[in-house]
Amino acid sequence: MSISRRDLLLAGAAAGVSGLALPALFVQNALATADGRFTNPLELPPLLEGRLEAGIQVYDLNLQRGHRNFFSDLATPTAGINGSFLGPVVRVNRGDRIRLNVTNRLSESSTLHWHGMHLPAKMDGGPHQVIEPGATWSPEFDVRQPASTQWYHSHMLHRTGIQVYYGLAGLLYIDDEVSSSLGLPSEYGVDDIPLVLQDRSFNRDGTFSYLDSMHDRMVGMTGSVMLVNGVAGALLKAQRRRLRLRILNGSNARIYNLEFSDQREFQQIATDGGLLSRPVALRSVRLAPGERAEIVAELSPGDDLMLRHTPPSSRRSEGSGMMGMMGGMMRTDTQPFSILRINGSEVTPAAGIVPQKLVEPRNWSEDKAAKTRRFVLDMGMGMGMMGGGGGFTIIHGYETDR
Repeated sequence: MSISRRDLLLAGAAAGVSGLALPALFVQNALATADGRFTNPLELPPLLEGRLEAGIQVYDLNLQRGHRNFFSDLATPTAGINGSFLGPVVRVNRGDRIRLNVTNRLSESSTLHWHGMHLPAKMDGGPHQVIEPGATWSPEFDVRQPASTQWYHSHMLHRTGIQVYYGLAGLLYIDDEVSSSLGLPSEYGVDDIPLVLQDRSFNRDGTFSYLDSMHDRMVGMTGSVMLVNGVAGALLKAQRRRLRLRILNGSNARIYNLEFSDQREFQQIATDGGLLSRPVALRSVRLAPGERAEIVAELSPGDDLMLRHTPPSSRRSEGSGMMGMMGGMMRTDTQPFSILRINGSEVTPAAGIVPQKLVEPRNWSEDKAAKTRRFVLDMGMGMGMMGGGGGFTIIHGYETDR
């Protein structure tokens, strides 16, 4: 990494901030917007495709502690899955029966939840399925849903936020015959690129700063340094002219409104639930925490651009009167900042295509519902939000109605 402690401290001093709680996401800070700072090669999560045992595809996942040099001369204590920070991309196929052996090598209890997967409740990995230190949990189920980009993460009661913040999360790809036949960019790490977006704050000694202010506890933990796949100031040197970007908002509370620095058009081809019926031409896409989107961007030789967060104009105009002051205190997505630099100086011709028709839309009818249930949900500010403490409600998971 080329970002040093000296760079961070100088940037923090220039911004008038004490310690290392610098606003690296904001427009005045060199780490956020000076494109020359985005020189650290983007790292790709390893691909975990499992092994076949008696007709079952088996995957081994180890929850473990580690250290990560997000900055060149500071080692940050972290947590990861099969590594020091974050986890591998788990790749499965529709129709396969899979088993995921999750071993907890941490010194505290945890869980692992398969976010977005259609599966029996007892395999879900929610707060009710605790994995004690030293134990292994092995959920087994059939992959029943279409091709899509999902993810997995800790879901430990009162510890979800901090365990994910420290690195217990990763992506899960589902493939199927339909998606494979479309000709979309699909060569992992070449023209099919995973992007896990996270914001983190750091203390002067390089340790993570988590829920250190009342603001964080009231409205959710947001950070001051952008990480992409665990890399600060990340640079993607594109290899192909047509790139498929699978984007996960892996932040605890921040909402991103993503666009390219030249506001070029791109095609959105998928959401959390999988491929769209057809590509949608956009210039920005908005992602809340946990949301995924797949987009395809076209590059030309010599392109050098940024993937940025640019808040909607309604957010940028807030700030008058007491309500505006409160809005400014409570919202952390009202300033633009850069996330990832993409350089196309070495791109080769595109291999994949974007067909005008992707998949047949799935039409759901209320008349076919096996059972109708009514839930009333409410949320207010307070200590019970994402940081632990306060009350909570469990909507018990039952077997899927068929």
